[in-house]
Amino acid sequence: MAQQGFKTASKKSTASATTTAPIHPDLSIEGAKTHLNETAKLVFRDPRVRSVGISKHGDGFGYRAVRNSAMITPESAIVAAALPRNFDLPITYVDTPHEVEHQLKVPLSGPGAPTVSSHVLEQGRIRPLASGLQIQNYDDDVRTGVIAKGFIIIGTLGCFVNLDNDSVAILSNNHVVAGENRGAKGSDRIQQAGSATLVAGDLVGTLENYIPLKISPVGASVAAGNALLNQVDAGVAPIGAGVSYKQGFIPSRSLPVPSGTAGASVGDKVYKVGRTTGLTHGEVKDIATIVGPVGYDPGPCWFEQSLTIEGDNGTMFSDKGDSGSIIVRNDGKIVGLLYAGNGSQTYACPIDLVFAALDCKLH
Repeated sequence: MAQQGFKTASKKSTASATTTAPIHPDLSIEGAKTHLNETAKLVFRDPRVRSVGISKHGDGFGYRAVRNSAMITPESAIVAAALPRNFDLPITYVDTPHEVEHQLKVPLSGPGAPTVSSHVLEQGRIRPLASGLQIQNYDDDVRTGVIAKGFIIIGTLGCFVNLDNDSVAILSNNHVVAGENRGAKGSDRIQQAGSATLVAGDLVGTLENYIPLKISPVGASVAAGNALLNQVDAGVAPIGAGVSYKQGFIPSRSLPVPSGTAGASVGDKVYKVGRTTGLTHGEVKDIATIVGPVGYDPGPCWFEQSLTIEGDNGTMFSDKGDSGSIIVRNDGKIVGLLYAGNGSQTYACPIDLVFAALDCKLH
């Protein structure tokens, strides 16, 4: 029974939406960008809101906010967070009964273990290496005691890039290859597919670089102005000598090799291949999205400039463990690097920001 004086939303998995202001067909994408930060400060006053981005509204653009509808919230907080009466920009609310999450811990034995056969081929040991495969930072799992507790942390190999010294490296998330800022550059070993022990044939790379995540104080928010905003969650690990790799996806996927990178637009049709949900198709719903807080081990993280993607026809686009997957537009251009999701919405860093931050390029 809900506590008196508190409000909880329906548990249905959802995408019910309400428009709270008139639609302005003449609001341009540049106009929406101009007002995004001030809009986010107002909308994030609602403690249930987890993201605010720019989306299509009629023939123009406006904003879309995603709320965790399962969060029990004081009625007084909801009333206090109501938008001002003079707020006249178009905004839609989407309710999803889940938190935004970023990593996957799997057991070393039994259902879900990395050695158990799965219908998702990317969870197995695959050579040559390809996009979408399951990978593990073995040394971070030892360092944090995860293996001693009978688990490993896994993520997804995004693609192959050339670093500034022209070496070829695996691209994925900081939280996949660098242990959420714990990574030891030059020594942390990356395994594919992942294991509780070091397997010589499974060592595929060594962590070289990652973009440190900025950790916000607990309770920080965009509304309060004290959230530290990240643009990327990314890291690279040069491929070990003698390890075979091939840009693109495993042959049975029958997908073209990505042909370059591009900036995403609202409405772009995209796909991804990840170790948990395999090949999925979806659409970019929001751009320039502000997301948070996401519960990383060192503390809450907030992001800006993200892409929001949803699966086609209400399907799940990603799940935990798909972090590090590249988001590919249907024309073959990579537009993003997946880092988190809530089961209904998937969040990705723009690929051009990732490449600029790591000073790398598509191999």
